[in-house]
Amino acid sequence: MRCKGLGMESLGSFTTRAGKQINFRYVQKDDAALLVDLFNHLSFEAKRLRFHLYTDKLPKERIWKEAMALSNLNPALQVAIIATTIDADGQEHAVGVVRFARATSNDTEAEVAVVVRDDIQRNGLARRLLGILAEKARQMGITHFTGWVLAENVRLMKLIEKLKLPVESEIRYGQRKIRIPLT
Repeated sequence: MRCKGLGMESLGSFTTRAGKQINFRYVQKDDAALLVDLFNHLSFEAKRLRFHLYTDKLPKERIWKEAMALSNLNPALQVAIIATTIDADGQEHAVGVVRFARATSNDTEAEVAVVVRDDIQRNGLARRLLGILAEKARQMGITHFTGWVLAENVRLMKLIEKLKLPVESEIRYGQRKIRIPLT
């Protein structure tokens, strides 16, 4: 069952400085293959910073299982937006994804995560993805994003600074817990 407003409709597009056209849409149940392809195109370091673990030896079955779970969302609790490109053969490829999840439909805080393929980074894509997601979150009554960031993830912390929003932050066990208002 698809929820109204979370279908295949476009959420806009973006052109990188290099001229690459990127389209935004909600993640759909049949997007597991796109998520696996995105994962496989991330560098070792990007995977470590995003997932907070070493992923070199993950079995393919586990990667697929996770991708299927991440594409089968409960729209009252989770929203995910995928950034895609179309190659010369007309094939869609994921270049980034952003998501939030909250425990109950009444929660006003949601945990957020974002990842962008290494060859597309530093084009403002993560910032655009977060902006689209924040708008949807506000529509659903979410007032704050929270997340865990590895202390050495300097790029993500710089991105958060560029948002010019007040950030509550504390460091525990080499990770920074952040809380950002969506005002």
